[in-house]
Formats: sequence, structure tokens, C-alpha cells
Amino acid sequence: MPRVVIAIIMPNNGTRQYQESANLSVRYMTQQTFYLDQKLNDFDEFCFNARNWDLDYRQLESGRFSSELLMIGNDTTIFTRAKLGRRLLQNGAPPQGLITFGLLVDPTINIYWRNIDVSGDKLFIFPPGGELHSITQADFDVFVVSLTEQKLNQVCASLELPEFHCLIDRNEVFQCDSQMLSAFRHGLLSFERELTMSNDLSSYSMQLEQLEHELAERLIRIVAKSQHPITRKPARKRDHALQAAENFIHESGNCVVTIPELCDTCNVSERTLEYAFRERYGMTPKAYTLIHRLNNVRKHLRAADPETNQVSTIAQQHDFWHMGQFSSSYRKLFAERPSETLKATA
Repeated sequence: MPRVVIAIIMPNNGTRQYQESANLSVRYMTQQTFYLDQKLNDFDEFCFNARNWDLDYRQLESGRFSSELLMIGNDTTIFTRAKLGRRLLQNGAPPQGLITFGLLVDPTINIYWRNIDVSGDKLFIFPPGGELHSITQADFDVFVVSLTEQKLNQVCASLELPEFHCLIDRNEVFQCDSQMLSAFRHGLLSFERELTMSNDLSSYSMQLEQLEHELAERLIRIVAKSQHPITRKPARKRDHALQAAENFIHESGNCVVTIPELCDTCNVSERTLEYAFRERYGMTPKAYTLIHRLNNVRKHLRAADPETNQVSTIAQQHDFWHMGQFSSSYRKLFAERPSETLKATA
């Protein structure tokens, strides 16, 4: 299992350094400054270790997952760079009490984020309390910055701009000045290099304090000069059908969902439903439901005690009755046997 160094800066007690297995690292974090730098081959561990995020990832393509996660933060500021090596459906929520911004590291890649196609020349802002719902490709690489609204409002006032919520006017995605966005991206890359090269753990807290105002000011200037916000396209019949189908599949839990059931629920033809799934996910509804169930099994295996649970029992709880076919489908998607997933929890 990968190992990770966690640094926690304690204001009155100096610096403590922990080296623990990645799946235990978050348990040692406090409300003080934290630093986390790790590589993981398990997306559930990635979700668990992403400090202050509530994440649920589902793998959509075959192959072994890989990721890199760099985070430094405290109660008021969090800087993150995340790389994900497989196509994923991402659900969840950003850190509570903070305004979170996203910027793709590579300006040539695209993601589908909250019903909007987002490219590298756009800045996206998570709405407070809003649900993360995105589809990312195997080249996903993103900078994420979370700041308090109070800090953003202070910067707005210093620049003689409206308060932040008025400045963005409930919009979430902004087409930005390319030069300003490029300069900001290079600045974040430089900060990341300085951060990873530093051997002085006690310097992390000071670096973060220095970074907070600069991040806030540059983000406010970018948003204020943005060319225009990106609005969602009007939903089509197939879009409504897809959302209804996704909700039905999710609410069905461990049960097998048939295509006729989906068509009846969504009140569309099988052809319309297939167009919708192929357009959004690049697969048929049948393939999507299988992948959804395999992901459910994997989460169950990851949470189970290998001493008291068997793969066959868990698979049957999810309506997989042909063990040979189940094991083959599971291994094809996740590049590991279900027994390996179960043993990894020991």
C-alpha cells in the first residue's frame, strides 16, 4: 500500500510528522495547517483522504486507477492539485464554509461539470452547498483553491468592486481573459514546485498565510475581467430522461435495473434513452447499469472485513449470481480480482 507523509503544524507545540499508510492519514489531521502529498491506486482512498471534501467516485472505464493528490490548507484556505488517471463519474460536495474555485492545469482538456462543458480557458466556481457532478477523462488534472467569502469580500472592497456574491451573480463558469488565466496557472505551478521542494515542514503554515491574499486578489481580478459567464443550455427531452434514469438507477440500490423499466420510468423510447447515455457517457444504458453495480460491489468489498465476509456473498447481495461472469467483468473494469479488493481492507 502506498505511504504518505502528513505534516501537521501545531501552533503551540512545534511540528509533528506522521508517516502512516494512506488509508489512515486523515485520522491524524486536525483543524490546524495540514500538508498532504501522495500517490494512490484506489479511488475510494483518494476520496477518503481529500481533506474537507465529501466525495463519491465511480470508475467508468477499464483499467487500474492511478492518482496524485497534493493539498495544503487550514480552516480558511486550501490549495489542491489533483490528477486522476481514469475516466470517472464524480459526485459529492466541496469543503463547507469556503468558496471553491477550479482551474484545469492543461488548457487543452475538457470536463463535463454540473451540466456545462468546461475547457481549460474557463474558471469554474462551486456554488455553496452545491452538488459536485462531473465526468472527467483519464487526463484529468486540476488546481482547486478554497477561500472564505469574508476574505474574498475584503479583496473586493479593496479593489472597489461589489461583494463577491454580487460579482458572480449566481454564475458558476466564466470565460476568462486568456493571459490572466495563463499567468495565474503558471503562478500556481511555481507555488507547487516550491512547496514540494521544501524540506522545512514548519514553513508550510507561513507559506499558506502569504498565499491566501495573493490567491484571493488574483481570482477576484480574473472574475471581474471575465468576458462573460457561461450559462447552461436549455435541457432537452433526452437530458431530462437521462437525469430521471440516473436517479432511478441510484435509488434502486442493489437491484438489477432493466432497460424496459428505465424507459417506462423516463417515458421515452429505448432509442432516445440510448442516445442520451451514449452522448453523456459514451456507453449504452445496459453498460452503465452494469458499471454502476460493479462500483457498488467494490465499495462494499472495500468496507467489508475479509475475515468474516466472502466475495460470493457480497456479489449475490448485488444480484450477481454467476460468479465466473461477475469476476471477469469486475477484473476487466478495475484490473484486479474482487478477492484482491477484499483482502486489501485487511
